[in-house]
Amino acid sequence: MDRAELIAAIRGGDTIADACLDGEDLGGADLSGGLFEQVSFKGARLAGASFKESILTACDFTDADLTGANLHHVAMHRCTFTRAKLARSTWAAAQVAECDLSFADLSEADLIIAAFANPVFAGARLARANLDRTVLVDANVTRVDLSGARLEFTHLIKADMTTVALAGARCRSVVFIGGRFAGMDLSGLDFTLSQFTEADLTGVNLTGADITQCGFKGANLTGARLDDARAANAIFVEANLTDASLRGALLRQAIFVDAELGGADLSTATLDQSIWHRARCERARFPGAELTYADFSHADVRGADFTGATLLRARFHRTREERAIFTNRALALGDDEPLAEAETWQDKLRGKAG
Repeated sequence: MDRAELIAAIRGGDTIADACLDGEDLGGADLSGGLFEQVSFKGARLAGASFKESILTACDFTDADLTGANLHHVAMHRCTFTRAKLARSTWAAAQVAECDLSFADLSEADLIIAAFANPVFAGARLARANLDRTVLVDANVTRVDLSGARLEFTHLIKADMTTVALAGARCRSVVFIGGRFAGMDLSGLDFTLSQFTEADLTGVNLTGADITQCGFKGANLTGARLDDARAANAIFVEANLTDASLRGALLRQAIFVDAELGGADLSTATLDQSIWHRARCERARFPGAELTYADFSHADVRGADFTGATLLRARFHRTREERAIFTNRALALGDDEPLAEAETWQDKLRGKAG
């Protein structure tokens, strides 16, 4: 089947099945709306070709050149793009299931609103690609290059990101739920409004990163470095920040409810109006920190160091403070007796009943 016959068959509504188009020159061809089943395009020249709104099943594009190809609104299932050239290709609103894009070059590709289920991107290059509202579920992103890429409202669910290159990437409002980042260098990156719920961030370097309004609920940040990070309104509910370093970080109105911060270093951090209800902060260090109006109600700060910290109207209601070091404790608020009585009325009733 030559180029003219292929285009004529597509225009006639025929299904292109079990065809071999290996090495064919189909550059710039309009193949939009085609139905392709088990078609081999190995090594084919498809630069600038259009597969817009096509349906492709079990097709093989290994080593094919699809530079600048139009894959807008395609539906693909179990197709192979190993080592394919897909730079500057358009995948807007594409639906891609169980496809292999190992070592493919998608530099500067536009994947806006595309959805990938169980894809393999191992070794793929997506430098400077646009992943606006792109969804990747159960994706293999081993050694993927996302340097300079734009990720906004992107969903990367339970992805192992530990070998992904993110230098210069912009990751705003990205959903990284359950992701693995252990040991990664993410310093200076922009993650504003992103979600790291239940993510593994042990030992990660977020120095100078922008994590404003990010969610870290239940995340593991043991030994992580967040020095000088911009993290206003960030949520660390039930997060583990044991031995983490947050020196000089901007954490205004951050929430640490039920978080673990044993041995964490928050020296000179800006923490005004932050919430620490029931947080476990044994041996944590707060020297020089700004804690105006911070609320440590029911927190455990035994052995913590608050030397030189600003504690104006900071609240230490029913807080465990044994061996804690304070130099400005008089400016803080202690137990609220009426509130304490209200909180313990059930215990008192049980005692009388006994």
